[in-house]
This record gives sequence, C-alpha cells and structure tokens, in this order.
Amino acid sequence: MATEPTIWILSRGRKGDLDQMLALAKATGWPHEVKTLRFAGPEIPVLSKLLLKEALSPPWPELVLVAEASPSVIAREIKRASGNRTRIVCLGRPAGSPSSFDLVLTTAQYRIPAAHNVVELSMPLAEVADAAGIMAGGPIALAVGGPAFPDLLDAAAAEQLANDALALAARRNAMLDVVTSPRTPPEAVAVLERRITPPHRLSIFGRGENRYRDALSGASEIIVTSDSVSMVADALSSARPVSIYPLPQALNAKWKLGSWLYRNAIEVQHPLMQPVRWLFDVGVIEVAPDRRKLFARLVDERRLAWFGQAAPAPQPGAAQRDLAMAVDSLRRLMT
Repeated sequence: MATEPTIWILSRGRKGDLDQMLALAKATGWPHEVKTLRFAGPEIPVLSKLLLKEALSPPWPELVLVAEASPSVIAREIKRASGNRTRIVCLGRPAGSPSSFDLVLTTAQYRIPAAHNVVELSMPLAEVADAAGIMAGGPIALAVGGPAFPDLLDAAAAEQLANDALALAARRNAMLDVVTSPRTPPEAVAVLERRITPPHRLSIFGRGENRYRDALSGASEIIVTSDSVSMVADALSSARPVSIYPLPQALNAKWKLGSWLYRNAIEVQHPLMQPVRWLFDVGVIEVAPDRRKLFARLVDERRLAWFGQAAPAPQPGAAQRDLAMAVDSLRRLMT
C-alpha cells in the first residue's frame, strides 16, 4: 500500500489475546489503536451486535485484528460497513466460519482445516525480547495456572503436582521457584503453601510483587502446567528448556460429543452432517480447544517436552520465526 494501513485491535479484555494482537501490530510497525468492547451479559457471539454497549463509528481502519469470539462478529460488521474495504484478521479461532475472514492466524489446538486464508503457526504470538543467558545452577521455575476445561487443578491435583516437582528438584539437587497465576484456585494455593517450603521459593499472585517474569528469566529450566498456552509461549520466549506438566482432565459427555460433531462436520465433512456444519459456521456451537494437540506438535518439533522427559535445548529464533511468518502473511494481505 502507498501509505501504512491503520489497525484497530478489538478486545473485550482478555490479556493473553490482547498481548498477541499487540505483539503482531508492533511487529508490523503500523499505527494501531486498541478498541475495548463492552457487551451486556455473557458472551453470546450470535447476539454480539445487539449486546454491544457502545457502537463503533467511522472513519473505518484498513485493518482490524481480533482474537475473541464476540469481537470477531463485530469485525465482520465493520467490514460490511466499510464497503468491504476493511480487512479483518483473526488470531486463534473466529466465531463462525474462517471463510468470513481475510486471514486467520491459528495454532493446532483450534483444529481449523487448511484453507487459502488460514496460516497455522507453531505457537501463539508473543512479543520477542532478548533472552538473558541461562545461569548454571539456577532454580527450576514452575509456573502454575488454574483449572481450564478440560484440565483440572484442585487440591488433589495440586498435591500431585507438588510431589512430582519436589521429587524432580531432589533428583537434580536444585531449588524450585514456584509462581502462581490469577487463575490458581485457593485450594491449590493452600496445598502449595504447605508443600513448597524453604529452601524452595513460592510466590503467590496478588501478594507482593509479581515475580512471574523474574522467575522465568532466572531459571535453568521451566515447567508449565498444561492449562495455559500463553504461559508456555512466555516460557519458550525466555530461551530455557521447557516441559509441560499434564494436569488431570475431565472429558465429560459434552466435550466428547462436541469433538465428535466437529470431527465429522468440519474436519471430515460427512454429507449427512451438513446441518451441523452450518451451526458451526454461523457460530451457534463451538468445539473446545484441544491444547494437547498444540503441545504434541511442539514436542514433535523438539521445542519442549512432556514432564518427566528430557527437555530439549532451546531453539534460538523459534519465536521470531512464528512472529515473522505472521507479519509476512499480514503484509501480503495488505499489499
């Protein structure tokens, strides 16, 4: 384009999604503005236009970035209002059919079939910073998330996590540096407070300074619980050996049915499942992300390991490659 395109980032406040969009916008060098959307009631993508509290108005931008279901519906409205001049790019999985978007930058957990406008990255995007060198003899960082369907983190799961982490530290003759997140439930925090004692270190989110980044940058290796893709991205961007601790799962009937419907209506596209495909395409029903698919791809690429396996050496520049691929796709779209 003759001039740099302007970018609107539509967000309803989820930090991980907003961080991804900001990382992409900053990497382009194009002017960008965050538009925080507020909706009445719970998230119901098909009703997003009616539930939006404050309508957006022109002049419309050349490009809109979205990463959440309801904002992706509003992005389609902006495209129509602009006379189809505004391009819309979704990170992750949009509400409804990917064919409604000019570009979808996704990852394996969303199970989006290959298409001309779909680019599957190895990892969600993160702002890449210069990683400090690994200090020999540094602690083992353990980043603890919280329950995120279908992963569970209750008192029993926290007890097993503490047992396994402490056993690893004993075998390595190393110290644990454990940090919790805003999603770590009180019952899990109580277990960690009882089990993670000196010489190990425990930092509870909301009590004192937030040591999350310091723990990652000062570690010799990092363990992340399997509930959070964004924490895994942070760990990998720190250029430390990373392993995933698989939390127990509750694969209920709803999850199994949704996965079966998605596989047969979208991935296989069985002719008899056309009505169900339409429900997925318009965003009436969605399938839950499968984070284990993403982690399995990263294990195959030797970018991390499952807990208990030897974590591979960091791959310098891997996070930059993901971001560069996304930026290149965006530039080609806007040219």
